[in-house]
This record gives sequence, structure tokens and C-alpha cells, in this order.
Amino acid sequence: MKPKIAFFDFASCEGCQLALLNCEDILLELLEQVELVEFREALSETSTHYDIAFIEGSIHREEDSKRLIDIRSRSKYLVALGAGCRSSCDI
Repeated sequence: MKPKIAFFDFASCEGCQLALLNCEDILLELLEQVELVEFREALSETSTHYDIAFIEGSIHREEDSKRLIDIRSRSKYLVALGAGCRSSCDI
């Protein structure tokens, strides 16, 4: 079974996600190894659980903190992308 991966954005320009989409050759190879289950920039489907959740952007509002905690509770691994990735909540 392929690992399920998801991408989420918070307060950011979504540049890291767009940069990933621009790597078509690598992305196609990656998609042979994983199942992309949530990625707002590339598809409209959503999922309830993820093996790896990637987040991009900063957490600035209380609702962002709650959303991040929810994403973390539904993922095995949480990976922050980009130079501005930081959180104001304790995960």
C-alpha cells in the first residue's frame, strides 16, 4: 500500500507547493510511490488520515492553531515546508 500524503497551506504565498508542482518529472516519479490524497493546488479531493502531512506557512490565528492540531492528530508524520514555517501552538 502506498503512503498517503497531503499538503496544507496556512499564512503563506504557497510558493513551496507551486515549486513542487513545477517539478513535473520528479513529481510523476513520486506519484508512483505515494498516494496524493489532499493538495489544494492540484486536486479537490480530501482525506481523513495521512501518513505524511506537509504544511506550508506560518500559524498566526487561533483557528490556525486548531487546524494544525487537527491535521497533526490525523497524520503519522508532520513536515513543515519553507523558511517561514513556525507554530504558536504546542504540537
